[in-house]
Amino acid sequence: MPPASPFEPWLSFLTELDAQLAEPVDLHCIGGFVVSQHYGFGRETADLDVFTVIPREAAERIVQLAGRGSALQKKHRVYIDHVGVANCPANYGERLARVFPAWSKVRLWALEPHDLALTKLERSNERDIRDVIFLAQAGLINRDTLVSRFETELEPYITGRTPTWHQTTLKMWIEACWPDRRSGRGSF
Repeated sequence: MPPASPFEPWLSFLTELDAQLAEPVDLHCIGGFVVSQHYGFGRETADLDVFTVIPREAAERIVQLAGRGSALQKKHRVYIDHVGVANCPANYGERLARVFPAWSKVRLWALEPHDLALTKLERSNERDIRDVIFLAQAGLINRDTLVSRFETELEPYITGRTPTWHQTTLKMWIEACWPDRRSGRGSF
């Protein structure tokens, strides 16, 4: 079961941010913060990656209050990073889960584990690979859903690197996460 609130310093950081906001702001969260604070992977992260801010006009205020170099970042040594561009599955918004609902204005939404894993395909550094392996070992993602969602909701819309990069990376992840499982489906 996910925790009711994030661990420190995130709890204090987000509580102070909530007190400074004039109106509710929805933040669609991706990255290590979601993996560690919501899904329970014991690793630290200094930033909370936000893909979408609603209302959109609040994005600049969020960055001013809680972004890199802000007073909150200097005090707590963590910050919000509005990434703005990421390869997310097409229908990720339908599967968002509200997390840590303790605040009245800061409303955090976490990507479903398969969607979260797929956002890590583009960069795929060692930390991203460890995150995906954790999600698989914890039983939060399964191979068939990951591949299906990649093929139907991500691959047709990939920006940046060519789809071949993503296909090769996904194949590597599948071999690392499920080494004993083979499938007759496509190249995966």
